[in-house]
Amino acid sequence: MRAHPVIVFYHHTLGQSIPVMWPGNKIPAPWANTTEPSKLIQFLESTLRERAKQGSFHVSQAILTPRVNTVAKGLVWGLRNYLVERNLPTIMSWVQAQRPGDGGVNIITSDFVELTDFANIVIQLNNLLLSEHNRKPT
Repeated sequence: MRAHPVIVFYHHTLGQSIPVMWPGNKIPAPWANTTEPSKLIQFLESTLRERAKQGSFHVSQAILTPRVNTVAKGLVWGLRNYLVERNLPTIMSWVQAQRPGDGGVNIITSDFVELTDFANIVIQLNNLLLSEHNRKPT
């Protein structure tokens, strides 16, 4: 059996007394709170720049947030179709253009990942790290 490292972040003060747990503030997950893909992308870019300064884990939430009027329109046309499906190409283009590692993406979350090739795209980003690691002289 192979050993796999696990990192646990715990968002409660009790976790601070357990040395194998990281405090939740070490994994910021800023939320764009927008229905507009262009504002989401702007937000993701600016928070990535902040991550580079902090040097911490960071969750890039590539997620649009419905507002009341969006939900109402979604009842008519379907929220998934109205908000997500028509905006997925923009979001996925941003994900594909990312680079992992220092100064780049660390963790990416998105809704309705089954509608795209999200998992394979993220795996390809991870493979970039492996290929960079393998090119470095030992």
